[in-house]
Amino acid sequence: GPDEDHMQRVSCDIGHVFEINNQAKHAVSNCHPSHHRVHLILDYINMDRNTNTNINTNMDIQKRNHEKFYHHDNNNHIHRVQLSPGEILRQTRRSIDREIEMGNRPIPSFLILGAQKCGTTSLYDYINQHPLVVRARRRETHCLDWRWNDKLQTTKQRQEWCKKFFYAKELYEHPSCMTGESTPSYLLDSERVIPRLKEVFPHVSSFSSSSSSSSPQNNLKFIVMLRDPIRRAVSQVAMVQSVDGTEEQKRHRGTEWLTMSFEDIVHKDIFNMKQDGLLPHWNTITQTCDMDIFRKFAGSKEEDDAFRTYLQRRVILMSGSHSLISRGLYELQLRQWFHAFPIDQFLVMKLEDMYDNQSETNQGLGGGGAKEVANRAFAHIGLPPY
Repeated sequence: GPDEDHMQRVSCDIGHVFEINNQAKHAVSNCHPSHHRVHLILDYINMDRNTNTNINTNMDIQKRNHEKFYHHDNNNHIHRVQLSPGEILRQTRRSIDREIEMGNRPIPSFLILGAQKCGTTSLYDYINQHPLVVRARRRETHCLDWRWNDKLQTTKQRQEWCKKFFYAKELYEHPSCMTGESTPSYLLDSERVIPRLKEVFPHVSSFSSSSSSSSPQNNLKFIVMLRDPIRRAVSQVAMVQSVDGTEEQKRHRGTEWLTMSFEDIVHKDIFNMKQDGLLPHWNTITQTCDMDIFRKFAGSKEEDDAFRTYLQRRVILMSGSHSLISRGLYELQLRQWFHAFPIDQFLVMKLEDMYDNQSETNQGLGGGGAKEVANRAFAHIGLPPY
């Protein structure tokens, strides 16, 4: 019916046809001013999951009254919540929350840091298929690098600026839902991004802060996708030199590489790294590596300092035509992030993990497939499997 006063019971007899849609984000319109369609919304509790309640039968579920509702915690346990008389609940098609808990979940809940051309777009799409995840206003916000607003004077202003890239007002009332973003340039650009991140997202837990502004389960989580570095480099050059895409996309890719060969682009980045002290072990004439120098240099403070110099000189904004080889130096990039934040806030996976191992075309490179990768991401950010 159109309202509660005109609701009618509809019998479910054999031969009756109903639309039942199991996509939690499905939307419905009657599309007629006077005729009303039957639309079923089916809520259920998966009894196969671990619970800390005594719910065992459908009869138990039917006996629940208006004073109790069920809540999943981050460990995927179901527990009852005792409501107070007159307490207000806020419900959507996918969630139910107590009004007294509004604002309990900081924004955002997760960041996909990179690396570029390593499956971050696919992973972000998979995560956003979960009923309790709300997309950011744009997938790559870049609010911590080239969309950072230097004109803002205070931390509060900068925090408000970054929140504008998310549906912060709507999510405030529904803390069981979460949001995040994916900007794959962040992983490399740690020198610029990490200090800004600590300032505008105070719920990130870091070694330099004595406490977080939120409970541990609400700490900002990081996800990193990696890939065979050679394939990654080939994919980046193909993207930058492609004639496909919108004018804005092509402008952001940059023009520096448009007339260069792949080999020339490789040599240019090696030259830059050598000049900045990042490759003391590499002989550019003989194209060989001095392993004794490499073993002393790798992981040293000198290497970190050289990498910092490289980032300051070579990582430019508003262009993707830079750092072809260094973007594939994953350990060096991750080291900067692991120095800044506890390692348990990170989930690191490979693009190859999305491949099904049974596929003959993947030559044994595959993992458990896209579904397993998505469920690992859900578990990391505190969501039940989907």
